[in-house]
Amino acid sequence: MLRPGSVVIVELNGSRDTVLPKFNIDFVVDLLRQENAKDVCVIQLPPEIKYCDYFIIVSGSSTRHLHAMAHYMLKMYKHHKEESDPHTQIEGKETDDWLCIDFGSIVIHFMLPETREVYELEKLWTLGSYDDQLTQMTPQSLPEDFVFGLSPDSSDHLETRT
Repeated sequence: MLRPGSVVIVELNGSRDTVLPKFNIDFVVDLLRQENAKDVCVIQLPPEIKYCDYFIIVSGSSTRHLHAMAHYMLKMYKHHKEESDPHTQIEGKETDDWLCIDFGSIVIHFMLPETREVYELEKLWTLGSYDDQLTQMTPQSLPEDFVFGLSPDSSDHLETRT
C-alpha cells in the first residue's frame, strides 16, 4: 500500500521507473491534512451534476496559510497528474479570504473561517434548493379541536355543533 508522498522504484526490463500515487480524492485529502487544513469537508456531487465529482471546502488560519496550501496543491498536482488530466484553473488569487482551484474532477475552496460562515457552501451543496426542501416536508394536520363548526359536506358556510 502506497502512503501519500511515498515513492516506489520499480525495475522494468533493467530500467528504473518512479510510480507516484494518483491525484485522487484520498490523496488530496491526505495532502490537505498534511498542510494543516482545518474543517475539511468533502462533498460528493451526484452524477447528474457534470461540473465535477467532488467539492472540497477547507479553512485556513490566515491569508498566508490559504495561499500556501493552494500553491502546494498546485505543485503536487503538477507532479502527480497524468497526461490526460486537465489544466488547473485558480480563482481568487487577488483576494485575502478565498481561493478556489478547479482540478477537473475535484474542486477545492480554501477559505478563512469567517468567510466560510458567510457563504455556507456546505449548506448550498448539501441541502438543495428551498423548493426541494418544501416538497420533502410532510403536510401537518390540524388538531380536531382547532376546526370549529365545519361539517364535511358544507363548502360555503359554517355550521355550529349542538
